[in-house]
Amino acid sequence: MIVLHYLDVMIGFAFTMLVISLAVTAMVQAVPVYMRNLKGEALERGLTDLMVRVLPGLESHARVIVDHILRDPLLSPPRSGVTSWIMRTQSGDKEPPRSRSGVVQREEFVRLLLDFMAQDDKPDELQAVKDARAEIKAMLAKLDLTDPKALLLQIRTRIAELELQNPGWSSSQRASKAILEAFMAGPGKDFMAKLVGWFDQTIDRVDAAYTARVRIWTAMFSIALVVVLHLDTFALMARLNADSALRDKVVASAVSAMEKGQFAPPPAGGTVNEAQALACARTHLATPGAARGLDAYADCMGLAEATKLELVSWPHDLDAWASRWQPPSFALLLQLLGMSLSISLLSLGAPFWYATLSNLIKLRSTMSQKDEAARAERQTTQVG
Repeated sequence: MIVLHYLDVMIGFAFTMLVISLAVTAMVQAVPVYMRNLKGEALERGLTDLMVRVLPGLESHARVIVDHILRDPLLSPPRSGVTSWIMRTQSGDKEPPRSRSGVVQREEFVRLLLDFMAQDDKPDELQAVKDARAEIKAMLAKLDLTDPKALLLQIRTRIAELELQNPGWSSSQRASKAILEAFMAGPGKDFMAKLVGWFDQTIDRVDAAYTARVRIWTAMFSIALVVVLHLDTFALMARLNADSALRDKVVASAVSAMEKGQFAPPPAGGTVNEAQALACARTHLATPGAARGLDAYADCMGLAEATKLELVSWPHDLDAWASRWQPPSFALLLQLLGMSLSISLLSLGAPFWYATLSNLIKLRSTMSQKDEAARAERQTTQVG
């Protein structure tokens, strides 16, 4: 049936795009998001701008204060795994350094800010941290907030009282009420009013900036994979259309994988395995004497199904990669157009291709059943 034929072509194509999209997602989550901590960087910039807006004149110290708060042990656990190993190797430290937290609630931020001001200078602290503490204490003293330690104790006591009075409230609700009561009834009222008024909008801008940067990195990794693999949409569709054996293998693999739930993308806001791309690169590419190279790296990154089915393949050297380019002609222009289309389609993301593949497989099952029923009906009519 011709409809099933083209449906199988689309299933094979969607399967390929899903596998590569998941590999791109793994790379993005591992390298820029986890290793570079994009969310922490975006949050630091946003909260620094917020501090400068709330306390004009704090420009030279705001970043130091925010960085100190976001690296607090209550917010940020120690680094672990491959990233910890890399950072310890570079710095020579025995303990994994803490990264900036990518999430902080308003109540947490206020309490940690008060705690920062209430602390005494430590001998091993950087001079920049000591100067920042002295500056913000002096600025808030002008707003009559002269004893942050007493204010912090008052807030903690009130939170405990609210827990006894309202055990059904969340910890965030109790903390928010206690902080607002302490500030609005005492010193620092103007400071807290500004912070409350701007905090939520700041976090919204942080999320938007983070999302934009992730999209840029996703596009960069997509371009890199498409160029390395020579992923040409037109060529891939032509192969799937012409090669029935390849098409059947891909469809069978796609159906099996979907039934087993092997390629379900992470939920919204979720991530793939921590530092997966870094671990794969360290094992198969960066280790001296690594023999398996790019093929093993492809397997590690989740491209195993696509490479085993020969939908895509890694070039083993520069000459092999260069040989895949068409000579300067209309064919080269078509190849570049097909690769550009592949990049655009990968930008749709793994969730899109997972849903598309799932819908195509369901449609194929329905069409196959109708085809079988029609065939059985024809055979019955002919016999009669």
